[in-house]
Amino acid sequence: MVHDLSSRGQDALAAAWAILREWLQVDLQGQEVFQLLVSEPDRGTRALAARLEQTGIPGFTAAVSGGMLGKLVQIASAEAVHVHQDRERSSSNPARPAELPPDIAAFTGRVSELEQLTELVGAAEASSSTPIIVVDGPPGVGKSALTIHFAHEISHRYADGHLYVNLQGATPGLAPLNPIDVLGRFLRALGMDGKDIPVDTGEAATRFRSLTSGRRILIMLDNAASAMQARQMIPAGTGCAVLITSREVLSTLDGAAHLHLSVLSATEAVSLLEKFAGKERVAAEPGATATLARQCGLLPLALRIAGARLAARPSWSLQALAARLTDERARLNELQLGDLAVRASFGISYEALSAIDGPTEASCARTFRLLGLLEGPDVSVDIVAALIGGTHETTDEALERLVDAQLLESPSPGRYQMHDLLRLFAREHAFRDDAQDDRRLALHRTFEFLLARACGASTCLQPTDPRRTAQKVNGEPGFATRTLALDWLEAERPNLVAAARQAASAPDQFGAIATQIADALFWFCHLRAYPRDLEVLSQLALATAQRLGDREGEGQSLHNLCIANLRLRRFEEAVRHGNRGLEIRRSIGDLYGEGRTLDALGRVHYMVGRFDEAVEYGEQSLSIARRIQDRYSESAVLCNLVPIYQAMQRYAEAIACGQESLSIRTELGDRYGEGRMRMSLGVAYQASGRLDEAIQCFEESLTVFRDIGDRYDEGRSLFQLAVAHELGSRPTKAIEFYESSITVRRQTADRFGEGESLHQLAKLLHSIGDKDAARMKLDQALVIFEELGVPNADEIRTLLAT
Repeated sequence: MVHDLSSRGQDALAAAWAILREWLQVDLQGQEVFQLLVSEPDRGTRALAARLEQTGIPGFTAAVSGGMLGKLVQIASAEAVHVHQDRERSSSNPARPAELPPDIAAFTGRVSELEQLTELVGAAEASSSTPIIVVDGPPGVGKSALTIHFAHEISHRYADGHLYVNLQGATPGLAPLNPIDVLGRFLRALGMDGKDIPVDTGEAATRFRSLTSGRRILIMLDNAASAMQARQMIPAGTGCAVLITSREVLSTLDGAAHLHLSVLSATEAVSLLEKFAGKERVAAEPGATATLARQCGLLPLALRIAGARLAARPSWSLQALAARLTDERARLNELQLGDLAVRASFGISYEALSAIDGPTEASCARTFRLLGLLEGPDVSVDIVAALIGGTHETTDEALERLVDAQLLESPSPGRYQMHDLLRLFAREHAFRDDAQDDRRLALHRTFEFLLARACGASTCLQPTDPRRTAQKVNGEPGFATRTLALDWLEAERPNLVAAARQAASAPDQFGAIATQIADALFWFCHLRAYPRDLEVLSQLALATAQRLGDREGEGQSLHNLCIANLRLRRFEEAVRHGNRGLEIRRSIGDLYGEGRTLDALGRVHYMVGRFDEAVEYGEQSLSIARRIQDRYSESAVLCNLVPIYQAMQRYAEAIACGQESLSIRTELGDRYGEGRMRMSLGVAYQASGRLDEAIQCFEESLTVFRDIGDRYDEGRSLFQLAVAHELGSRPTKAIEFYESSITVRRQTADRFGEGESLHQLAKLLHSIGDKDAARMKLDQALVIFEELGVPNADEIRTLLAT
């Protein structure tokens, strides 16, 4: 009706009417006035005029409304009459639209998600509000399929009809629908004559709310581009329900409940392939099926395409298709069939992001592309800031925008991850849109950042190791405590291993970064019992060093492989790598390295029971350390000689070595080393039968580790105290310390240590007659040791069998 007025002041009048209409629709007093305009026009007119003169409507000012009061009252009165007439027509001859698309024939799984949707609808109806459910998720994850299937499940509860529209927020080549066009479509479906449909969006939305008021109608808005697009199609009555799908989160949509949809489970993925390829065909190749599901990233769209290709090629084996998907560079080409294509689905979100001409959007698009270059499972804001060369603040903004666009997921605050197929898509665009030098520099910045932080953490873990802490941290803040260093390393361990792999695959570009990362992670892998990671890193470092002709790096990598195989109890391999490393270190005159490898070989010989050889290697190493005045190595060798002499029952020598090592650690100010040495000395006292002195050493080590915030070794000290009290026939005290050690080791993700404590506690419980509790602890320990793949599992199986 605003359009029927003269052009004079039309813009100001339209603005004033928009504010007034919102007040009449939303505000409780406004709704009462609106009803009066129909039931008692004179009274309603006076009430509205009085309210306008007071200008008590939010956003409504005398400056805007001056001279327009009479016209605004006329417009409001006419609108009220129109709404009343619409309601009368709809109640006398209501249309019952049935616009839902057919149910999804191949719909599979999603039991939990369907239950959540049912609960969300029920909760909204119980609170007498309109259920508004937004299902969001990344491209191809099956939002529409789930929501259409759910709509059919509940459609019988909405007897007055079902409205559906594809808002085209994710349709290739088409712009998102204008709300006025959707409202016009809905109004026609609800029985309104086309000539009566308003051309103004606000008026059309008002008519839509009036026609749905008091009726039970299910409305599905598929592929919404934004909250603004969907907002006008929300009914005001409490009998309706609205289901919305979107790649955006639509967090600004008032009153909406949200369900974030992720990929299928492995079992659901196999079931979906069965729907297309046939159950018997899938069952015949379980390995290939699992590979195919993994290659599709458990993404429903990719699985549907793969399944459809198999259905169209009954002579193909699943292994044949899996082989075609092995090459990551061609995988997106293979995952397309007819009008279905994973690349095209991803492209909608990316193009929507990059189509807007602005610095924020350009930064988001570039961030997305460069993230495709990384191979780690997830990233922090700081890692991405290094990747793109941005500040923490701008990087955080770009990442959150990518999460909103469903191109990234945020599994926890500050952590971000990308679906495998999206990573391939992003990498394609990085190679297309970013120069080779820009890509190389982005990776180099990331690797250097990870290396610098890892070196800083290693320095914090073992500050007195002269070789492994030689590389200083450039421009990166250090870690205030060992706990913070360990936490960072734990969080970034997969990314550090992935970075080493990438650097090793291109040594000409990234030099010795793989070797340096491997060396920086040595202490962490050693302390946290990650021997397999240490082995992988050392192998990468060795290959890189050999290609670069880095003899020192080659010797260090072989030394690390010796230690990794020692921890894995592959003693022959440990000796082989140790001897090769020793040969190289002697050939280049690396006395420090020679001494450290001799010490490592001594530990290997101790583990296989060759104590005399172990002492010989240890004494050679000790002689070198003293010759080059390396007090740290001298202390380390003395520490490692303690268990060797102890095993030979040469307790006096074991204790003497321990006391001398402790003296050096104290001299160096090495609090961590002091704590470790007190614990080792306690073990020697315990083996010699001096339990009181052993307990004192363990208590002193516990104090040190708590002082420096080393919770990992706190768990070890608690375990040693438990063992000592058990040997002293104090089972109650021993059980208390075992339980405490289990708690700390669990909290610090020390899986091997947790299993060790559970194992020993189980044996104590069994000895005092609590067999049920003992079996429960053994079961828990077995799960851990089987997961780690260590020989301890065999002993526990034997105990459980007897």
